[in-house]
Amino acid sequence: MAVSNPLPVPSLAHRLMRWLSMLVLAVSSLELQAGQLAIIIDDIGYNLDAGRRAADLSGDYTLAVLPFTPHGRELAERAYRRGKEIMLHAPMSNEQHLPLGKGGLESGMSRETFLQVLERNLADIPHVRGVNNHTGSQLTQEEEPMRWLMAELKQRGLYFVDSRTTAKTRAQAMAEAAGLPNRKRDVFLDDRPEPAHVASQLELAMATARRQGSAVAIGHPYPSTLAALEKIAPLLEKYAITLVKASLLMPSSRPSVNAGQCLAPPLSLWAETPPLHDPFSLPPALKWLE
Repeated sequence: MAVSNPLPVPSLAHRLMRWLSMLVLAVSSLELQAGQLAIIIDDIGYNLDAGRRAADLSGDYTLAVLPFTPHGRELAERAYRRGKEIMLHAPMSNEQHLPLGKGGLESGMSRETFLQVLERNLADIPHVRGVNNHTGSQLTQEEEPMRWLMAELKQRGLYFVDSRTTAKTRAQAMAEAAGLPNRKRDVFLDDRPEPAHVASQLELAMATARRQGSAVAIGHPYPSTLAALEKIAPLLEKYAITLVKASLLMPSSRPSVNAGQCLAPPLSLWAETPPLHDPFSLPPALKWLE
């Protein structure tokens, strides 16, 4: 009986080269998908020009819109038509006692009043997919109202992003307890609006996304921030980061980098309150930032 020739056994060198080729392909694939970054632009609704500029950014940004602002609904619609994701930027009590205005979720509210205000806020902004807090360094420390909030958001099929305006926040813990999709902010882009600082924070956000696999950054429609985001493409390529809508990062238990205080002014004010100057116009000493 004839014996067929056995298949040749690959040499050690051949097997090693094949293994190295597979390794290179795997590493290349990881580099191409090194991280995902969601950038949320807060405080949309008061400044029409800045809001339009944010809505018109190229890429999958998420815009957090304040309720009952002069241009909130219009800007939410514009951003939605341009493929952006919309959040409610819910005003919440803060330790600095800054005014919240209409739509403010206050410490000491009854559950009924709290949920009524929340319902009106959500009804005011179209296309809402999630909620984050505007200020809130006081309210987010309080477990009971945070529990009410997360239960209601879960019932509505929304998500929550904790802006982390205090290191003592209990918001994310209550979201986890409710089984609500959630994230916490990793990086503030413009706690100082100087262009050099914004650029540095944007690189930090990229590095954080690459290290963790994903990250959430929060900024505001300041001239310096919008200018940086309009030129973000080379940075995304440098760090191999994909810009994604916030909902694509839910749920997650990634750690945040550090806590900070959102320094943007509260923008939605009651009608009887004297009108403010444009909160995004810079004082004379900072006009060079424009």
